[in-house]
Amino acid sequence: MSTEHHEIPEPKLEEVWTEKWGAFHCYIQGDKEKQKMVCLTFHDIGLNHSSYVKLISQPVAHGLATKMCFVHINAPGQQDNAEPLKDGYVYPTMQQLADEVPYLLEQLGFQDKHTFVGLGEGAGSNVLLRFAIAHPERVQALVLLECTATSASFTEWGHEKVAAWNMDKGMNPKVENYILWHHLGNHSKDKLDVVQEYHENLYKRINSRNLHLFIDSFINRNNIIDKLDGLKLPMLLVTGSRSPHLKDVDKMWSHVHDKRLSNLLKAEDVAGDIKEEDPRKLIESMTYFLQGLGLISGVSMTRLGRSASLGETSRRMASLETMEDQDKPRPHLVRGTSQGGHENSLC
Repeated sequence: MSTEHHEIPEPKLEEVWTEKWGAFHCYIQGDKEKQKMVCLTFHDIGLNHSSYVKLISQPVAHGLATKMCFVHINAPGQQDNAEPLKDGYVYPTMQQLADEVPYLLEQLGFQDKHTFVGLGEGAGSNVLLRFAIAHPERVQALVLLECTATSASFTEWGHEKVAAWNMDKGMNPKVENYILWHHLGNHSKDKLDVVQEYHENLYKRINSRNLHLFIDSFINRNNIIDKLDGLKLPMLLVTGSRSPHLKDVDKMWSHVHDKRLSNLLKAEDVAGDIKEEDPRKLIESMTYFLQGLGLISGVSMTRLGRSASLGETSRRMASLETMEDQDKPRPHLVRGTSQGGHENSLC
């Protein structure tokens, strides 16, 4: 990898007021006028935009980060050190959050002609997927981490209800355990450094009352899996091989309309938060995915290791072609399983 890095710009706060839901704290990171590609991010429960800022600030991401302007959306009340949402506040549903995205983008200076690459995680993936279903003309591609398109499972409900009973006490170990299960499954003991970061975030930065409302909205999401059948958008679905959401992502993959332009990445030894556990794997996969669609060019980066199972087409892309060749749009390139797309299992 080249050691020459451009400075990653600091995120700039843009507070957007909405009539129904109050303020959304959004951040623009980069120059939306100079950088042709815009990446729209939406975070998971227990997190906010800062998790993406950390991701793209790492050296491995510099090549990709300098090619894009990032627009980070925080769900209401989920920003750092947020004041409690007012008594009686009715939190927007997942669909209502998605429906608000076009207005937020307009207020941030992005008109209807602007298109985006969506990058979401968990609840944020669900919101961006809904946005893409309603406005496919505005989405160039989706990178969705631990995305579920079905309603909550019985296991999710059980974990959430235990946490909900304790939310009135503020942040506490039972609430923390639910968040850790959501992000790391039953493998938190193997990820102590990640657990410590979640602990610091939950107790020092996130408002527990506001978080409870966001969690409740996510748990009460409706099933949108059947709406994927007609969605003709390139998607990179990412999950961990030990993730508690692995089956949900597999089910979503089975409904992806055109697997020739899409990918499923199951990251080995990842419990569910690839951004923290293996950011290099995520950045490399995202970069190759966007290059294969002809959306970015000239990103200098190391090749994926020999242990990466990329499939015949992606191996050609990674080892035989020049970067300039890779950056040309090529809709004929097929990524897929035996049905036509392929599933990457990166070690």
